Amino acid sequence: MSYSLNIELKEQYLHVTVSGENTLANVLSYLEEAYEACIKHRCSNVLIEKLLTGPNLDTFDIFVVISKNFNKAKTISLRLAYVDMNTKHIKRELKFAENLAHIRGVNVRFFYGDHVTTQEAVTWLLDHKTNHV
Repeated sequence: MSYSLNIELKEQYLHVTVSGENTLANVLSYLEEAYEACIKHRCSNVLIEKLLTGPNLDTFDIFVVISKNFNKAKTISLRLAYVDMNTKHIKRELKFAENLAHIRGVNVRFFYGDHVTTQEAVTWLLDHKTNHV
């Protein structure tokens, strides 16, 4: 695994920054570390800024990630704002991941694109009136 992870407890959420290679193993690993931090800090609001290089995960890998993590996310009532800083990633794949997570009952929103800002994600994350349903 080749990634670096920083987890910082903010006042109302965990701020997770990950960089390195965009592989299935890395994604599964950093999500596990983020989940453990949620438990440790008793925090269910999470902002993940993903600065991973390489192509999107394929559809099957996305399915694996969601399948392995949705029960944990539901257990702690996770609210996840996920910012993909790699503008080369295909938005269709990110939307698929978001929709699949929603179907499984996970409150997540993906932010991506040339003009996306982390502040947009934080605003959504802390506005508990917004839901995926």
